[in-house]
Amino acid sequence: MRRKLLSWLPAMAAVLTLVVLSACSGSSGEQQVLKKYFDASRLRDNRTTANIATVSFRPSEEGSVQSFSIETVGEEMRTPLGIKELSNAYEQAKAVEEEFSKNKKTYQDENLEAIDRVLRAERENTSLRGRDLEVQTAWTKWREEMAVSAKKVSDAQQALSAARSVAELSVFDASNPVDVTQYDGDMISKEITINARIRTPDDQNVEKALKVTIKRAVLRGGPAGEISGRWIITSIQQM
Repeated sequence: MRRKLLSWLPAMAAVLTLVVLSACSGSSGEQQVLKKYFDASRLRDNRTTANIATVSFRPSEEGSVQSFSIETVGEEMRTPLGIKELSNAYEQAKAVEEEFSKNKKTYQDENLEAIDRVLRAERENTSLRGRDLEVQTAWTKWREEMAVSAKKVSDAQQALSAARSVAELSVFDASNPVDVTQYDGDMISKEITINARIRTPDDQNVEKALKVTIKRAVLRGGPAGEISGRWIITSIQQM
């Protein structure tokens, strides 16, 4: 029985070694990006942090991380980028607004004197009648619809910017710029919990548990084929 047990030991050792190596290699990428980020934050190297994160960890406010250990690494979550669709929606909203603005300008030019009287009456809080009242009603509608159209453009632009910012940073290459609006793909996100030793702004050493979210883009279906981006830190929260 002892011989059989001993004969299994080398195989078990090999398996355990592979498991350990797998666990280490699985966290090495996260370890590297976090170390680079916290080192740069501690040294106030804003250029480096801006290249790997969309959030800041300022020594003057949050303190500086002196060292940390990764406690858990969550499963990867994939969501469609949708940048191409958001880009199309923004362009359509902008085209509608431009056409609306042109028609509004035409109406304004054709009724300029009456609109001046309308605006003066509104400032002075006086009533209008006849043709001026009709222009006031029409001009009020033009302004309301213009505000609605402008908001649609603003909302579409904000949605596009939010989707693009992380993706563009993830695949950024100064020597080979990528237009992410030409691609489909996924945004991969992962949550990491760490135990950090932090030097506070008042020069105290404290231990804190932090939850860090990292994301990276994987682009497909564009001019350059598939592009796998690097991890970007998008959130740091105290637990």
